[in-house]
Amino acid sequence: MAYYLGGYYLIHPTPIAFGSQISKIVYTCSTCINESLLDSWSYSWTTNNDRDFEQIKSAFSLTSDDIVPIRSWVDDAFDEKRIGWDCVFKDLDTLREYRQKFFSHLHGIWIISIYFEETEANDLLRIFKPREAHFGELGLYENLIMKIPEVESAAESLLGFDIIGMESGGGFHTFHCHDLAADLVKRFNLEVNGHGLFIAIDNTKAVSEYMNDPETGCEPVPWFVCKTKLVSD
Repeated sequence: MAYYLGGYYLIHPTPIAFGSQISKIVYTCSTCINESLLDSWSYSWTTNNDRDFEQIKSAFSLTSDDIVPIRSWVDDAFDEKRIGWDCVFKDLDTLREYRQKFFSHLHGIWIISIYFEETEANDLLRIFKPREAHFGELGLYENLIMKIPEVESAAESLLGFDIIGMESGGGFHTFHCHDLAADLVKRFNLEVNGHGLFIAIDNTKAVSEYMNDPETGCEPVPWFVCKTKLVSD
């Protein structure tokens, strides 16, 4: 089964603050659960990007003087197509450059890659195809349209499978946002591992259909299964 690269994320883990999984650490790139070191605040031109300024500085041990060079770098990298909206890196060299330049003082940071099986990738590309060419393309769309195949590497280790709900703005939810782990385990005979992800999802179509069914009560956005890997530093 072919999988294609969705991109790389630089994640600051945060314990879940709600539901039956409260206080647990989950290896998801959803910023509903964890914090991304690249986010809308990192750009100079986003609306209300200073709204949570003090919280951001505290969480990432930054000063006011750090923010301007971060935003300058991010603006340039976005224009150069090295990152995608809103918080996905297109290659590891760019991610590592960003981390080393601005966040080398932080420890316990994850580099996570996500991959989509071909059918899921094609569905995402179909749903999020911009109405005009190269206008408003999400980072995941830009990456998946290149169809970069997953390559087995000793630098990446499988964490498990996440189920994510894509917002039109580029961010995404995870099944943990709805505290659905126990329901999905029982309904589809799945197993959750120590990373808070599913060990395997063989019935991807059925799971996706369930998550996208309005009766399930999830966020009314398209939901997809993605393979999640941890990248070594």
